[in-house]
Amino acid sequence: MIGITDEGELARALTNAIDDEFIFIDSPKKVYETKPEIVIHTLEDNSNNPSMWNLNTWFAINIAKAANKIGSLNVYFSTFMIYDGKRGYYSETSTPSPLNYYGMTKLVGETAIASLGNYLILRLGAVYSPSYRGILFHIIKALIKKGIAKCNTNLYLSPISVKDVAYAVKYLLKKDARGVINLAGKRFSEYDICKKFSDDYGGLIIPVEGKYFDFSLDNWLLRSFGLKIDGI
Repeated sequence: MIGITDEGELARALTNAIDDEFIFIDSPKKVYETKPEIVIHTLEDNSNNPSMWNLNTWFAINIAKAANKIGSLNVYFSTFMIYDGKRGYYSETSTPSPLNYYGMTKLVGETAIASLGNYLILRLGAVYSPSYRGILFHIIKALIKKGIAKCNTNLYLSPISVKDVAYAVKYLLKKDARGVINLAGKRFSEYDICKKFSDDYGGLIIPVEGKYFDFSLDNWLLRSFGLKIDGI
């Protein structure tokens, strides 16, 4: 049995990809009652500081403590936003330096869960789908609704689709993976991502030379497990 902490798009993709019984976990009490073998922390928030701290950090930690007490594996989704984007191609051993409050709450969450032991922390690249509200959502929305999108030639990301995240989690669980792993595709500029999206959705891409950030992730460790993700 696998516990998940919300019922959003990523959680649904996991239930579709993984052939196992899933249970919705909304409290430590539910963990003790159902005793899942694995708890996947899919719940997160990026709307305001109090909500981000309560959900990304405290809720996740409290659920993880309960899961750890009954011997469950904690799978926590972290983010490339634990870095500041100054260097890029971040590995699992790179020193975090969150650019914003969201990244800080995720970093605190993953640090606390790692301290418990028996964990798999997945630092996700830029997750996307036509409906997933991540950093790339505005591009897809603009192409579909307006037929035009402005894209930064100086912003670098490691994209990964929602479906690829779910597939990779399934694969890594079968491999009994543990520790911290970057879960992301290859490095692309936002402009290159836009061009690839336009092949599917149509529309005009306008290059914009914005501020330089490189949030790309080194996925060497992921590939060492035999899993290759192109990203788009």
